[in-house]
Amino acid sequence: MTHLKSLAAPRHFPKKETVFTVSPRSGKHPKERSIPLLIVVRDILGYAEDRATAQKLIKSGKFQVDGKTVRDPRFSLGLMDVFRAPEIGESYRVVIRPLKGLSLQTVGEDEVGFKVCQVVRKNHVRAGDLALGLHDGRTILFKGDDVKTGRSYKIFDSVKITVPEQEILESVSLENGCYGYIVKGSRAGLHGQVIRIRRDVVFPDKPTATIATSQGTVTTLLRNIMPVGVGKPWITLP
Repeated sequence: MTHLKSLAAPRHFPKKETVFTVSPRSGKHPKERSIPLLIVVRDILGYAEDRATAQKLIKSGKFQVDGKTVRDPRFSLGLMDVFRAPEIGESYRVVIRPLKGLSLQTVGEDEVGFKVCQVVRKNHVRAGDLALGLHDGRTILFKGDDVKTGRSYKIFDSVKITVPEQEILESVSLENGCYGYIVKGSRAGLHGQVIRIRRDVVFPDKPTATIATSQGTVTTLLRNIMPVGVGKPWITLP
């Protein structure tokens, strides 16, 4: 289905007076946590006045996501994706703003070559190789002698990778002292230094973390936090 009801669209979609809006294509990000490329081009950034013009621009290869040209108007952009319009020199990163959901944050040329991804899965595959599954659907494979390196990464860790090559530049664990970004829950969009983590809890309690944000200390579920740096963030945040 290429459309969904405007009333049923996620809150980060621009408000439309029409009955239907564009539905993001299923892909690396869940539909409810993504924005279709056409909406980014037409409604958010205003590069086109109507759907037909936006589709023409997209299909002619005017835009890139994570360093690769994208020609699908329904391509889904999600958290930490880097959107570029090379011909006019504009670049944006998909972030979360408090109470607003997904949004675009302007970034400089020093940030367009990398993105931050969180490790959500880790498993051995054929021939003894090790695979890390990242939050945006990517898989980084460790082979041979590199398997030992792959084992050092833990679930909830974040890696700073080049795009589109997927070379790991840095990594950070979700521990006290890291810079945390709340990406889920009612406090999504807030960020700051992680000052306390509670992992030793008894069911039905769940592990939590406390972050010192600009709005005071906030405690949320550990799984809601993405580490994005040590001491200070690797990326520009709203």
